[in-house]
Amino acid sequence: MRHVKDVTFHLLTHEDAVELLQFERAERAWFEQHIEARPECFYTLQGVAKHIIDCLALNAQRKMHPLIIRQRGVIVGRANLRNIADVHAWVGYRIAQGAGGRGVAQSALKHLLTEARCVYGVTQLEAVVAVDNAASQRVLAKGGFTAQKRLPRYSRVSGAPRDCWIFEYSPALSHGLAANNTLY
Repeated sequence: MRHVKDVTFHLLTHEDAVELLQFERAERAWFEQHIEARPECFYTLQGVAKHIIDCLALNAQRKMHPLIIRQRGVIVGRANLRNIADVHAWVGYRIAQGAGGRGVAQSALKHLLTEARCVYGVTQLEAVVAVDNAASQRVLAKGGFTAQKRLPRYSRVSGAPRDCWIFEYSPALSHGLAANNTLY
């Protein structure tokens, strides 16, 4: 993993609303090249505030762990555990275009894996990634995930159907990474 300086993770808060809206608007075109578009109503202060309320309500129920990623104090991404139930959860992240390729996503995944295991007792993790998103596939593979199932026409990006993969966390591989101090 590349050395990532000055990256911090914190639980999403109501105080993040204005800066999160600015981040989401600035990165909207980038994100929408890779993942399904958020509804138009999200891109207002009220929309982001509702999103934060929804995320924090799920967090209070221990069903979601929504994080803000900052580098040198500026939001550069989001990461979360969602649909947390028993020992299973889904992993997701979105990284600013300018922060890509610098190890931020790998650092976020490492952080999520640690939180999943230590805070929630989750040992089975899954992520959905577009078949043409090689960068996210590499991040997941380095983090101990493997592609398990192809989902034809799973999402729509820019109006076109997109095939995706379900990646599953492989504890055996992650332990190998732990021995090399790469992940834990």
